[in-house]
Amino acid sequence: MSFKITWKTHIMCIIIAFATVKLLGSSTDNILDNFFLKPYIFYPTKYLVINFCLYVLLLMIPISIVHESIHGLAYRIFGGKVKYGFKGIYAYTQEISGIPIDRTKFLIILLSPLTIMSIATLLLPSWLGGIIFLLNLLGASGDLYMSFKLIKYDSNSKIVDRIYGFDVV
Repeated sequence: MSFKITWKTHIMCIIIAFATVKLLGSSTDNILDNFFLKPYIFYPTKYLVINFCLYVLLLMIPISIVHESIHGLAYRIFGGKVKYGFKGIYAYTQEISGIPIDRTKFLIILLSPLTIMSIATLLLPSWLGGIIFLLNLLGASGDLYMSFKLIKYDSNSKIVDRIYGFDVV
């Protein structure tokens, strides 16, 4: 059985991200207000939407690097060999040795960046930790979606990471 990342997968990730924001409710507004209403935040333009987009882009670069590095570290801890890359605007980490990984270990690999970074944001000032938490949570929608798909399989299943997704063997 294979899980392939397609345009439908990306649509599902957008739906998961949207649902996450809705579930967080006013907390999302508080996180954004807490970040953007700080007097020391520099606004390069007079347009709030453009400033918001610029900050999201600037913050997503280091967040993505740390996120993917944690995936890579988790792969290495479980004996894998990794390659980093980009597919369009998405960064990815791929295990390239082709070794089958236990389903539980693969779930840990998928969810470790979300877990570790969420805990780490608690150590930051709330105005910065909140926005990093939110952006990482939204960026991890693909990891969450793959985890939801993966838990359907038997706990004794083995997973082989592929460029197109993963195979269950």
